Amino acid sequence: MSDGRPSQDRQTVPRGSDAEAARSRRDDGPRSAGAAGAAGAGAAGPIPEQHLCTVRPAMFRAHPFRFMALAVLFMLGVALAIAASLPGGSGLPGWLRWPGMLLGAGAIIAWLWWWTVSTLWVRLEISTKRTIRWSGIVHRHSTEVMHDHVRSVDIRQGFIQRLFRTGTIGIDSAGQEGIEIIVDDIPDPYEIKKIIDRYRRL
Repeated sequence: MSDGRPSQDRQTVPRGSDAEAARSRRDDGPRSAGAAGAAGAGAAGPIPEQHLCTVRPAMFRAHPFRFMALAVLFMLGVALAIAASLPGGSGLPGWLRWPGMLLGAGAIIAWLWWWTVSTLWVRLEISTKRTIRWSGIVHRHSTEVMHDHVRSVDIRQGFIQRLFRTGTIGIDSAGQEGIEIIVDDIPDPYEIKKIIDRYRRL
């Protein structure tokens, strides 16, 4: 017989169901947050490669005596050409102006050739993922080494190079025999090595 009061079974079943549902929501909460975080990280993707610096061989710092010799030859050629062109005031025959002009022009041509071959011909580009050596102006050639594959960075300096902070840098990779990238007359080679070491596996 029923006395008009609800049975206890009818009261406990809904309460138990509510507790299980709440517990399920609490358990699923961290999983949903973690899945959303992983999806956000996947959508962001890998860090893009960034260019760090471009370095070209130095001229005066690497070869100061050669630079000064070309400057002296140029000034001698110009002085001789001017002195020989003066009307009777210098005591030099007029035909000496031609050797003076040739001497000055030869110094300029030698300087331009040296500047083109040593500075414009070669450059070293460093990014967050790789180092690339470019050579050539019309026909270009490139050699690159990934920073993850760098085995050693070698630096060679003579006495004059140490004074003027230049040197030869060589980059050796794990996938090749010998030094793969070599660039002469690089300014501040140890600073370049620090940049490469910052992004390679040590």
